Amino acid sequence: MKNIIEISHLSKSFGDIKAVQDLSFCVREGELFAFLGTNGAGKSTTINILCGQLSKDGGTVVIDSADLDRNLEQIKRIIGAVFQNSVLDAPLSVYDNLQSRAALYGLTGAAFKKRLTELSEMLEFKELLKR
Repeated sequence: MKNIIEISHLSKSFGDIKAVQDLSFCVREGELFAFLGTNGAGKSTTINILCGQLSKDGGTVVIDSADLDRNLEQIKRIIGAVFQNSVLDAPLSVYDNLQSRAALYGLTGAAFKKRLTELSEMLEFKELLKR
């Protein structure tokens, strides 16, 4: 089986804090994979980099043979991440939650508003957007 995820020497710092330092691993197609570790170990930072939500400082990320640096939009179309708990869900309105999720797939600005209007009318949830 081929590697579906290949991470080599990944690094990310926030000022003096090294959130991810020289991380390398591969996940083969069809394997079940999970990150386990203590708070602050770099799990969320790594996932955010894989999803294209956070830039990396160094290293390479290849997902399904696509290099993150050259094929970010392709990767965003094929990868999906569902987080166990979102700190945003409760404090944000329905509109804000949909806007943040749409941004994960590159749908922002006027294109987001147009699509939201279409869907909220079609699915009749326009009155829920402010909740």
